[in-house]
Amino acid sequence: MKKVFLTLSLALLSLGVFAQSADQFFPGWYIGAKGGISLTAGETQANNLLSPRAALDLGYQFTPVFGLRGQLSAWEGKGALPQTNDLFKFNFGQLDLDAMFDLCNLFGKYKSTRVINPYFFAGLGFNTRFNNQEAQAVKQNFPEKNWLWDSPVLSFTGRFGLGTDIRLTEGLALSLELADNVLTDHFNSKVGDAWTLFGGTVDFDYQLTALAGLKYSFGAAKRRAAALAAAEAAAAEAAAAAAAKAAADKAAAEKAAAERLAAEKAAAEKAAAERLAAEKAAAEAARAKARACVENVYFTINKYNINPSEVAKIEHIIAVMNQYPEAVVSITGYADKATGTAKRNLFLSEQRAAVVCQCLVDAGIAKDRITTNYYGDTKQVSEVPEENRVSICVTR
Repeated sequence: MKKVFLTLSLALLSLGVFAQSADQFFPGWYIGAKGGISLTAGETQANNLLSPRAALDLGYQFTPVFGLRGQLSAWEGKGALPQTNDLFKFNFGQLDLDAMFDLCNLFGKYKSTRVINPYFFAGLGFNTRFNNQEAQAVKQNFPEKNWLWDSPVLSFTGRFGLGTDIRLTEGLALSLELADNVLTDHFNSKVGDAWTLFGGTVDFDYQLTALAGLKYSFGAAKRRAAALAAAEAAAAEAAAAAAAKAAADKAAAEKAAAERLAAEKAAAEKAAAERLAAEKAAAEAARAKARACVENVYFTINKYNINPSEVAKIEHIIAVMNQYPEAVVSITGYADKATGTAKRNLFLSEQRAAVVCQCLVDAGIAKDRITTNYYGDTKQVSEVPEENRVSICVTR
């Protein structure tokens, strides 16, 4: 269970590293292309002053919130003379530097897979106007006070606006943008309304734009893809390492279990062998005890024939020898020192052992299982003379 928990922990740690890499912010470059319409504020209906506009973007996102964008836009502006209702158009080009602020990341947490990312921007730039021939053609209708121009003019511009990026794929988004371009009053050749500001008078022209296009974040997308690949590789490596460790732990556990079983088997076999040996020894001891007996076959003074009273003793010896085929018997003859001569006593002891031996042989006991010995009167087994006229039979 502990190994399973360790494996799962390693796998979850790998997934955590992967998720962290997936939502990690990567600064990088992006490009964009948009097209749409512009509305140059003037003294006639708005639909008469709509004109096309196109823009190219190059930007860099420094943080999840802040970035800078350079934008080159151009196409057409329009003006109108309210007295005669004359309409005229001209061309322009504009180069801007915008500060970009991601609103979701400003007020919330960065998320790489967020679908809608609204932003606010503000910037400064340069505007140039050219091709004002239509205004020149109706200049006789212009008021006496005007800003009518014929050669290209360069001036500053300020701008601000809102937009949103709608995520399509990794690195690619649909951009929608609304902006107000604040231009000098010379932009549309007409003198506009003046504002009082800081004790002086200022007047501006305004060009409202609505653009839509595509944005591709190639720098951050590459880094994120590389990070994701590295995270996936790290997760795969961690998973492989966890699997290898689990396999190694399993093999080690199986080996330990096998060794334990082998040790237990060997211990059991040894215990069984020892028990068997003990049982065998106990059985052998029991058998030895059972077959061990001592019978004293007594004889009459100066005789070596078997007395009837001693036959049962010899039969007992024969019974033990028959019951235990591995048993042997030792027969030792003695004589009474108190009577007879040493020579006679030696003869008597020899014959007393021999006669008992012959009784066993006659009963079918193999002679090689019988050992005989005799001592005459040189050894006395008792202080009672009668008890020294004996053949002592010992089985084992």
